[in-house]
Amino acid sequence: MFLYDVVTPAEIEKMFSLPAGSVRRDIKRKLFRRSEIRKSGATWLITLREAKRVYQGYEDKIQVKKDWNWVRNYIDSELNPVLEEEIADFLDGAPFERIYELYFDAIEGIGIEDEGEYLSFVEWFYRFKESYETTEI
Repeated sequence: MFLYDVVTPAEIEKMFSLPAGSVRRDIKRKLFRRSEIRKSGATWLITLREAKRVYQGYEDKIQVKKDWNWVRNYIDSELNPVLEEEIADFLDGAPFERIYELYFDAIEGIGIEDEGEYLSFVEWFYRFKESYETTEI
């Protein structure tokens, strides 16, 4: 994640023409994914893709490769402590390695030959987790 891929509540409110205080209210309402926000001192930092997801219905897609090393490196670059914790909780004792296999299987499942567009790992994980929890109930 790059420095310029992170925005503050004030920047988001300006970007999306939202009333002052809207973002902080939505943080309290838990509209943002925990792994996509964090507080630095008194300031909330939010990934731009998360702001777009919440306020524009943005679907984060990236160019992917059907290549095991690429998948591992890409997922590792997306991990942060909160996301790692959420993945570990979801895996419920299964080896962490399993998450790489699941994302690789998802990429394979879309039928790309070499490179194609697919959901970013973070977007895929939350959707996969939600669909899994929904079918388990």
